[in-house]
Amino acid sequence: MALSPYMTDQTVNVHPTFMATAISILPLVCVFLFLRRRLVRGVAQTGIKG
Repeated sequence: MALSPYMTDQTVNVHPTFMATAISILPLVCVFLFLRRRLVRGVAQTGIKG
């Protein structure tokens, strides 16, 4: 929904769409990088034994 102003029926503004997408993903990447050790440790401790 937030990216729809950059697209019309005839054209797609690639550069603004890319920048808006990158800016919207940036907080998720930062949180993942900050918490990746805990995530890996949690997955390793609760692994399913087959």
